[in-house]
Amino acid sequence: MSRLPLALAAAILLAGFVPGPSRAQVPDSCPRGLKWAAGACVRTCPGGYEDQGDRCVYRNMSR
Repeated sequence: MSRLPLALAAAILLAGFVPGPSRAQVPDSCPRGLKWAAGACVRTCPGGYEDQGDRCVYRNMSR
């Protein structure tokens, strides 16, 4: 029996697998009580960020 079909099937499956971002790297995926800021879920907005409810938006202070 040839191993080619098995190897071909494995290659097709592996070629189609592209890892996506983790849940914490996707906006709107933060658990209740946390906000999205600079690629992470945080409790409070860091300095330079404006609180807009479920997310923190960076504000450029040089304007």
